[in-house]
Amino acid sequence: MKPTSLLLVIVFLAVQSSAQKLYFANTNYTDSSQFEKNVHILAKQVIDQYHENDPITYNNNLYKLQLVAGDYSGVSASIKKLCVFDHGDSIAPSGLASIFKIYNTTLAANPPKEKFIDTYNSVFQDYYHSMSEDGKNWLSEYFDNDPVAYAKSLQEKKKEFSKKDSLTIPEAIQLCKAFCVYKTYSATSAIGKQNLQKLDNEKYVINDSILLKMPDGGQVALTVVINKKISGKQPAVMMYNIYAGKGISYSKEAASRGFIGIEANTRGKRLSPDKLEPFEFDAKDAYYIIDWISKQPWSNGKVGMYGGSYLGFSQWSSVKYIHPALKTIVPQVAVGAGIDYPIHNNIFMTYMLRWIHFVQNNKLIDNEEFAKEDKWNKVFGDWYKSGASYRALDSIEGRKNATFQKWLNHPSYDSYWKNMTPQQSEFSKINIPIFTTTGYSDDDQVGAMYYFQQYHKWNNNPNYYLLIGPWDHSGSQGYPKPELGGYKIDSVAKLPIHEIVFQWFDYILKDSSKPTILKDKINFEIMGKNEWKHVSSIDKMHNDSLRLYLSNVGSNNRYPLLAKRPSQLVYISQTVDFKDRSEVLFAGDIMGSYPLLLDTVIKAEKEKMIFISDPIDQPYAISGAVTASIVASINKKDIDIVFDLFELTPDGKYFALEQNLQRASYAKDRSKRQLLQPNKIETINIDHTYITCRQLQKGSRIVIVLGVNKNPIWQINYGTGKDVSDETIKDAAIPFQIKWYNSSYFNIPILR
Repeated sequence: MKPTSLLLVIVFLAVQSSAQKLYFANTNYTDSSQFEKNVHILAKQVIDQYHENDPITYNNNLYKLQLVAGDYSGVSASIKKLCVFDHGDSIAPSGLASIFKIYNTTLAANPPKEKFIDTYNSVFQDYYHSMSEDGKNWLSEYFDNDPVAYAKSLQEKKKEFSKKDSLTIPEAIQLCKAFCVYKTYSATSAIGKQNLQKLDNEKYVINDSILLKMPDGGQVALTVVINKKISGKQPAVMMYNIYAGKGISYSKEAASRGFIGIEANTRGKRLSPDKLEPFEFDAKDAYYIIDWISKQPWSNGKVGMYGGSYLGFSQWSSVKYIHPALKTIVPQVAVGAGIDYPIHNNIFMTYMLRWIHFVQNNKLIDNEEFAKEDKWNKVFGDWYKSGASYRALDSIEGRKNATFQKWLNHPSYDSYWKNMTPQQSEFSKINIPIFTTTGYSDDDQVGAMYYFQQYHKWNNNPNYYLLIGPWDHSGSQGYPKPELGGYKIDSVAKLPIHEIVFQWFDYILKDSSKPTILKDKINFEIMGKNEWKHVSSIDKMHNDSLRLYLSNVGSNNRYPLLAKRPSQLVYISQTVDFKDRSEVLFAGDIMGSYPLLLDTVIKAEKEKMIFISDPIDQPYAISGAVTASIVASINKKDIDIVFDLFELTPDGKYFALEQNLQRASYAKDRSKRQLLQPNKIETINIDHTYITCRQLQKGSRIVIVLGVNKNPIWQINYGTGKDVSDETIKDAAIPFQIKWYNSSYFNIPILR
């Protein structure tokens, strides 16, 4: 789901200077032939000066620049250097880069204009037949993008830069890339689709026009793909998908692996005439979708489900009223509706408005608007600087949104959210095996682990497998990236998770062997030790614990972390002025794509303090979820507390391990708000935190950054006790006065 936040501001230098400028006359923008001629020259100039530390980003940009410059051999070399790790995020020869590679090979053959299509078709066929089966299935995913949208994007870039006669290197890269994508898709999209349709029809029976009516009159669109080479009744593998329009590749992949491939779209998406209400109908509709599948002539009565993020949520919604034909679910990086999205520990995120438009603007998805990072940062920044209520965010963006407003009316984990997924005894009725994947840097890990914890709390016969490692949101679903936020993951962590998912389906639906990585119920990798551990329960991830207390003796917002509880109760006094909006800072995800390996924690901001332990005398792993018991006195009725966890290595590097965020009034019960008493010493337990596992070096120190949330990524809690969505900067007349007591501690699970 990728909720974004700013729990720790990390400042780092760009790897290349944007001060260098290249001449590009503004007259080029008014004449298309002149533009095309001179953009080739511009691309060559950029190539000579372009540098980038990240090799994937560098080669992804470079091959597009080379294609514009006409360096066809260079394009092939740059694409080869790209790694295949994730169908969605990493660009690879079996993915999006295939379109450019086929076009590049065609241009390199230098066919006459009248022979272009024939040459392209020949190159396409050769390339297609050289691909893996999965690569063939995924190729249509990338040809499905709209050339009209790319033409519009190019025109927007031309308009943006036409007022100047020179461009910075980043601007020139943007312009060249926009031209490259437009030129490639406009020349090849239609003929590529024709080739793929013919090839798909030779292999599959595809029915993408099924509209299934629910008992209450609502309608759900389905796509069914059957492998022509396989006869007889077969098990079905289904994705229950709100992101309509892209799922047919998943269905073809399932069919190629010996299953009936099915995509069901959430009510209101694709062919469904209904209004989209995210999350609300998935539980009720799932039962009837699975019932329909089980009664089809090609079905053997066995259905499995998989998918990540929202699709992980939709699987948990599907077992609220579980159908007997559903034999397993594989919820990956599962969103916890009302748990970690669109509220994380009862704090709403501004990102949710961006996501609502992404799924609601049309019957498919609105990639074009969603990708406008600058636009959305401006919206969130304008709201933050204005001091307006959080409820006014959609008006500031320019479009009132009913879903946004509806969600704001449910800040507690109330019946609105609870009706979407199993609750209490409903977990005890789930009698099928479950396989979950998530990552230490997955921004939906809190949601994924919420289901895990509730299932084990209420189910007396658990049949649940967890796979967790040093992966982010996308990597936990498919193919982990080799480098995450500057950290090169251990070799044993480079698992083909997508392949393991289908090994699981073979195991459950076809009586094959269990995936070898699942040696026990809990399977986790120790970062820095290059080792997998397999234990029977989550509490066996560690065999010891460490309790660290706050010290009030320090300077410049830096204090020690103490291994023993201080004998005298004292406090650190802190003032936080919510009227001050002089800083508008954006950074990475709550546990997502921000840097993991840092040269320095630049500052703890005005709202945060840094606490540092003594060096450890022997290596051990922090393994599990670090929790906190914060003892504080506040002159307000509520506060949003943040704490971030780092390892400070002997060579002075900071390794980011956790970022946590908690509204104090919901710390005891996410279903019921319990306000603080102003100026009374209270204990605020922060338990809904992230799991991590990292081998600390001898001489490393544990670093905790503690403070108050105040940034454009989240709701601003002014502490009045009113509905936070209705508070404004007028409620900040009196600054926060906080006393952080040294009886506060952090409980750190240790694996020795």
